[in-house]
Amino acid sequence: MDMTLVYVVIIALLIACSSFFSMSETAFTSANTIRLKKMAQDGNAKADKVLAILEDYDKLLTTVLIGNNLVNIAGTSIATLFFAILLGAETGALASTVVMTVLVLIFGEIIPKSVAKKHPEKVCIKICGAIRALEIVLSPISWLFRKMTAVISKGEEDATLTEDELEVMIDEIEDEGVLEKSESELIKSAIRFDDIQVSEVYIPRMDVEAVDIEMTPEEVGNVFVRTGFSRLPAYSKTIDNIIGIIYAKEFYADQFKGAMPAIKDIIRPIKSVPETASIANLLADFQKSKIHMAVVLDSYGGTMGIVTMEDLLEELVGEIWDESDEVQHDVSAGSDGTFIVKGTANIYDVMEKMEVPFDPEEYEDYSVTGFICYKLGRGPARGDRVSIPHVDITVKSVKGRRVTEAVFKKEEEAQEEPE
Repeated sequence: MDMTLVYVVIIALLIACSSFFSMSETAFTSANTIRLKKMAQDGNAKADKVLAILEDYDKLLTTVLIGNNLVNIAGTSIATLFFAILLGAETGALASTVVMTVLVLIFGEIIPKSVAKKHPEKVCIKICGAIRALEIVLSPISWLFRKMTAVISKGEEDATLTEDELEVMIDEIEDEGVLEKSESELIKSAIRFDDIQVSEVYIPRMDVEAVDIEMTPEEVGNVFVRTGFSRLPAYSKTIDNIIGIIYAKEFYADQFKGAMPAIKDIIRPIKSVPETASIANLLADFQKSKIHMAVVLDSYGGTMGIVTMEDLLEELVGEIWDESDEVQHDVSAGSDGTFIVKGTANIYDVMEKMEVPFDPEEYEDYSVTGFICYKLGRGPARGDRVSIPHVDITVKSVKGRRVTEAVFKKEEEAQEEPE
């Protein structure tokens, strides 16, 4: 056989091997493990093999890189020898460099990587057997290189995926049309759920509707009718001493039967939780205990307010309105570019909705009322103004010592107003 043909065949085979290794690297790097797991659950045995290979990604990458470098170096060396025989030493070296660079780039890198990037899972399934065999053959060399790498890069490994990165990924999936906006918001709410404390969602003490155990059945009935609530916390002497819950269903059932017992006799237990408790843990506790209301205690054991199952669920799915509720939104957009904000709203949620950066300074609570009082250094009055970077806040109405509504306006919009 003509030696020229032999050289050409060997070089072509080595470029094909380079193409295989480049394709393997891109395919396994780009493969979607979730999709592969779904394929494995559907009975695809090769998908299981691909997942097994990906479990030791360092071994896979080392094997592929060793193989790719070996064939590229061998191909370049043989091409140099081939062109030196044909064209002479100096001209042959230059010709070999140019030709092999073009061939390796086109057929060994660009084309195979482009194909693998488009269909990574399919490529992985087709080549997983060959890759597994190469991992076994090259295991002594890859073991040595991995040990060297481990010595050089000692230290704790970063988390595979942080919560912030996961939220960005969900946004990208939504942009691709796989998820609806409502679905992505629900998923992101679930991700943040464990990081929210009870102090961010509870009903403040001043807003709590409660009954004294010394009240008559008629007085308690009037409170149920006026509020429309299905359950009310009951206290003894002071609201700092909430001792249980009265359920409307039981109250009216006994009244209907004409055997209305004393209020203290129909009180059910209530839970107590610190303001720093996680709402995720509290939700699990509610589910186990079948009690859907808890007293929120401050650091001195006093009553800060109450929190219900509905308050927790609203952090996941948004506001839940029932038949007796008057629909009110914490933040509503005005016609002139302003935002009308309830005093009980979460100041961080307001700033997020306005899409402006927010520095709370030394303010450690969450309500708009509390933040305005913190900035004023006193109780609020109608017409008070608070200016912070990016936002101008005007107190619209007050009730007692509390802001009921405030007007938020972005700083640049505030500057455009005529003096």
